[in-house]
Amino acid sequence: MKTPPRQGKKPDEDILAGMRASNPAGAALLDRHRAQADLALALRSLRKANGMNQSDLRRASEELGRPLTQSVISALESPTAALPNLDGIVRYAAACGAKVELSFTLGHNDDSDVYRVALS
Repeated sequence: MKTPPRQGKKPDEDILAGMRASNPAGAALLDRHRAQADLALALRSLRKANGMNQSDLRRASEELGRPLTQSVISALESPTAALPNLDGIVRYAAACGAKVELSFTLGHNDDSDVYRVALS
């Protein structure tokens, strides 16, 4: 059964809070690499929202002919790992039945200068 995504919170804020409490040095690393942490936790939330564990995701990626290894999945979900390449993100999302959309905004508060591209 799919769990609906939580509203009004960044992905897995409770996990980040726990990490901060247990490891202040790790918290500082997360702060320096906030984009990587947000992306990793969003991917993990996507997988969990689909009721999948990492092995399920690996099998789904293989069935699509775009295999991800267990170590790659773990790295994609690691909030302290290096920012993953776009291909890995797209393959991960596809295995979860999702698509990736990139947005580029030119500094305005409205959508007048937003450019979007969907990747699959």
